[in-house]
This record gives sequence, structure tokens and C-alpha cells, in this order.
Amino acid sequence: MAVKKTDDLLKLKKQIKENKLSPLYVLYGEEDFLRDIYVKRIIECVPDGGFPEFNHIRLSGADVPFSEYDDAWESFPMMTDKKLIHIKDSGIFSSKRNTGGASTEEKKEFWSEKLARISEDTVVIFDESSVDKRSALYKAAVKAGTAVEFNHLSDADLVTWVVKQCLNAKKRMSKENAYYLVTLCDPGLGNINNELKKLLDFCDEEIYKSDIDRVVSKSMQVIVFELTDAIMTGNVNKAFSTLNGLKTVKESAFNVMYLMLSSFEKMLKAKVMEYASQGEIAAELGVAPFVARKYIESARGFSEDSLVWMVRRVAELDLAIKEGRVDEWTALEQYVTECIHCIKK
Repeated sequence: MAVKKTDDLLKLKKQIKENKLSPLYVLYGEEDFLRDIYVKRIIECVPDGGFPEFNHIRLSGADVPFSEYDDAWESFPMMTDKKLIHIKDSGIFSSKRNTGGASTEEKKEFWSEKLARISEDTVVIFDESSVDKRSALYKAAVKAGTAVEFNHLSDADLVTWVVKQCLNAKKRMSKENAYYLVTLCDPGLGNINNELKKLLDFCDEEIYKSDIDRVVSKSMQVIVFELTDAIMTGNVNKAFSTLNGLKTVKESAFNVMYLMLSSFEKMLKAKVMEYASQGEIAAELGVAPFVARKYIESARGFSEDSLVWMVRRVAELDLAIKEGRVDEWTALEQYVTECIHCIKK
């Protein structure tokens, strides 16, 4: 799941360093913070000549009409050698069927022609959250230029990145505390960076665990882990203290219940895949490696039968809420109580 220094990424870095760009880029993947960095670096390599509206064209979304792409492709750079077209979340490399607009065949025909005909005075960036690598259009784009995938960094790389950012800010954080920070945040460098900025502004030369506890906002995923850990250990006080904290900040009980459901479903998958590697489990669950490790560890504290029951019970409570037989918070509190009782059996 990590961003690796593949030939394509090394190639991209070399092109940027030497300012010898490909005519087309497909940058994609869930690690949008890193993806944004490389998009900006490519854009910086193409001067706008003082006319950004003509030379830096940005098109966004899946509903951009073909005519706008035609205009972008056919226009000439003004007062500079090259123009840049930045296309954000076009979805043209997706395997999903169109819900409206042009048919799949029309889209394929239009883009096949465009990808085969990129002017020497143009650099095109496709900036996508995801792609279907099997699609004909993706293969045509790769043939025309460079494609680089950005997925979540490995645990070790995240820790290294955090420590390096601290050093750049002339501050220190141990690797142990850097890892602790990473585990409190939602996956993705963007989320970690936001919390790290708060720490760098708040702390003196050394950043300690106590600083992290004081400053960093725990992700909902971490709070739900604390709740499921309390259930696993039968710690009623901790479980209901966590619930009361969520209630105080007006968190939706419905949302909490479904986050718990998602956690128990992932634990069940990790339980079933107990002989698979952490990387394989992370890929199956669609989460970062350090999050997968938590699901694997938590799954060991539950029996398979109890996890199955917890998953199924949510559907019953969901129906009771929708039929007005119980309110959301009462249902959530009942669910937590029943889960603890189920573990104690």
C-alpha cells in the first residue's frame, strides 16, 4: 500500500529536476497530499507567461463537456513556449458506467483521439483519485506519457516523514512519539500534516507524548477503536465514558454505530484472514498498514462468533430506529451493553 520509488516516480522526479516534461501525466491514488505536491511541481515547470487564464487551463469534474476539452486542446500558448492543462477528477479512466451525458463509446472515441494527439506546446496532467488500470484509455494514456500511483505511505515512511518535518522546523520528536502521532490521525499525509502543524506551533524544541495528547485531535476511527477496546476488555466505565464524550460534542449516534459496524466487519475479515500477511490484509480492507495492524490485533480479542453477532445486530437496531421503536442514542447504548455482555459469555 505504500508509495514506492518505482521507475515511473523516479522518472517523474528526474523530469521535474531537469525541466524535461512528458506531454501527459496521469497522477492518481489515495495519498492526495503527495499527489498535490507533484502536480504543483509540474505546474511550476510550465511558466504562465503572465497570462495564467490562457496558459494554465484547469478543468474539474466528470461533467465537463467535450467542447471545453476541445477548446483547451486547440488553444495556443500566449507569450510563452508551452501551455498546461490540469484536469482534476475527470473519471475518464474509471470502470464505472456513465450515469448521464456521453455514452461509454463516445467517451472512448473522443479521448482516444485526444490522447493520441497532444501538441508539442502542451503538457496535460490528469489528477485522479483512482483509475482502472485495465481500461483502454488508461493504457493509451500510459503509452502517451507517464503514470504514477500515490498510495498511503508505510508506517516507517510516515514516521520518517514526521521526524524530518520536525527537523526542518528546528524541532525534535522521537520516532516513538512520531509513530504515536500517526496512529491518532486519519490515514493520509494531509491529515497528519494538519495535526503536526498544530504541534509545531504549540511546542518548544522537543515534542513529547504529553504534548501530542494535549494538542492533537483524535480521529473518529481512533475513538471507535477505544470504544471497541473497552468492549473487548469488558470495561463498562471506559465504554460509556467514551459514549458520553461523543454525546457531549453532539456526534451522531447513528454515525458512531455504523463506524463500530465497519470496525467489527474489518476485524471479522482480519480474523478470517489470520494466516495472510499484514500487507495482504491491509489491501483487502482498503486501509493503511498501521490501521490494518490495529484491526488484526483487536480481532484477536474477539471470537469469530461474537464478531458475526455484532455485525448482524446493527441491522436489527437500525430497523428499530427507523420504525420509531427506539431513539438513536438509546439504541447505541443498548448495542454497547449487549456487545460487552456477548464478550463476557
